[in-house]
This record gives sequence, structure tokens and C-alpha cells, in this order.
Amino acid sequence: MKPHIQTLIQLLTHKDFKALLTHYQQCNEQDKIDMLAFVYQQSQKSLNVFEFYQQIATKFIEAAGLPEALIMQINSSDALSFFTPALQLNQYFTRTNYLQRNVLHYLLAGKNPPFNYLRSMLLFESNEALSHALIARDCKDLTPVEVYLRVNNQFETLAPHELSALLGLMEAEQTLQAINPANLTYSINHVVKNLQQQGLSVNERVQRIGLMAAYYGKTASQIVSSLHS
Repeated sequence: MKPHIQTLIQLLTHKDFKALLTHYQQCNEQDKIDMLAFVYQQSQKSLNVFEFYQQIATKFIEAAGLPEALIMQINSSDALSFFTPALQLNQYFTRTNYLQRNVLHYLLAGKNPPFNYLRSMLLFESNEALSHALIARDCKDLTPVEVYLRVNNQFETLAPHELSALLGLMEAEQTLQAINPANLTYSINHVVKNLQQQGLSVNERVQRIGLMAAYYGKTASQIVSSLHS
């Protein structure tokens, strides 16, 4: 076990939270990531300890900032749920890494994107930073929703509530900024390649093609027809 994790465990055991915070602040970024990963993993073992470890992670990030390398690791609904209080500090939802991607880019690229969770946060919480994160463009000029449409290779049909939430996120994004239609051609070619690699058909009934049509203001027929033009 790494020395900084051993120290973390010892300080947790003795409930010396002041020394624990000092220890975290004195660590380098990779060690900070290790410690945040450790408390996250501990939180997943039982609901009884979830809030305890969540508060520790939030205090760590409040004291020393959000490590850039953590951004791409918050890529699941469980991780989002755990780190949400920390992300709501200092507009950390909008913080980006070297690829100009924020947490939402990685969440929507990952398995089972939490569309409903994010939509609920936009609707029921005062979270201006989340709105800004939703319209942020990465180094390839893609918003988080576009990353889902282009990059996510999970093509199972979305549950109705998740589909409704995704459409709500699209609407929210497009009330804040215009789409970039130039992204469509590369995106659809990328999706077609992924579908073919998985042995899936490419036609108007594929939900992702319908979603891309809805996002870019086309019809599914127009999208499919463009592949043969």
C-alpha cells in the first residue's frame, strides 16, 4: 500500500480530520487523485458510510481545488453522485482539462450516461455552472451532448425517461447557443463506423441516428440519405 494511503487510513482511524486535511494539501496531484479514489471506493461499500466519505472528498477539493486529472474519472452516475457537492464549489462543473473537456463530456461519453440526473439538476437546482458546462466545446468543437452523439458506442435503446431527459438537455443547450452544423458529417461517419464494427444495421430506425437528426435539425431520412450522396 502506498505511504500516503497508509497515512490517510491512520488519520481516518484516529478521526484526526485537521491533520488529514493538512496531509492531503501537502500531497502532489497524483497522490491527491489516489486519496480521492480511495475515499470514493470506500463510499461505495455501504450507504451508511457514503455521506461520511463524500464530506471528506468535498473538504479535500474545497481546500486544494479540483485536480485536473480527476475530471476524466468522473464518468459514471455513481461518481457524479459522489462528487456533485464538490463540483458545485467554485463552478468546478465548468473546469476543463488539456482536451478542453469538462466532467459532462466524460459523463456523456461513458456507459449509461446520467441524462435524467443532469436534467433534474438543471431543472430543480440553481446551477448556472452546469448550464455553462453543457454548452462548453472541447478541442474538437464538441459540446457534451455532441460527444454522446458522436463518441458513445453504447447503442442500446434509451429508457423512455432517459430519452426524454436527453431531449431536454438538447433543448436547454440550444436555447443557450446555436449548433455547429459543420460537426454533423464527421459525427455521422463516426457513428456509422461504430455501428458497422458492432455488426449493427445503419438505417432510420437506429435511435442514435434519430437523435442526431433531432439535434442538427434534420430528419433521419436525410441523415441516412447523406451517407450515399
